[in-house]
Amino acid sequence: MRPTEKRPDVHPKWPSEEAQIITFSSRGGSATGVVKEVRWGLVWRDFILEDGRVIPEHKILSEHESPVWRKPQDISQDEREACERRLASMADAGLDPRDEEQSFRAELNQYLAYTYLRFKGGSA
Repeated sequence: MRPTEKRPDVHPKWPSEEAQIITFSSRGGSATGVVKEVRWGLVWRDFILEDGRVIPEHKILSEHESPVWRKPQDISQDEREACERRLASMADAGLDPRDEEQSFRAELNQYLAYTYLRFKGGSA
């Protein structure tokens, strides 16, 4: 498994760098999958499974440290623009964001959460 980049605000114990099977909540109840990679999105970590599904950290059911969400002010303009380019590319390719647990939906959810948190923070 390829681990996520290290961040000082994340507990280093989880996920382990060994290949592992995770259990997560899914539309049909709970499901499992083998983790291929863990990567940061704009707000939270996504777990990319061997079969291509993308699971946000907050849907994982196993015992682990509480998920840490990034603050909107910690996200650079370059990161946001890169996310926007990926979304535009996926839309141009005809991918369907209604396909749950796929990369387009994962990117879109991250972008929506980032946008919500950015505006919520400005009004507080």
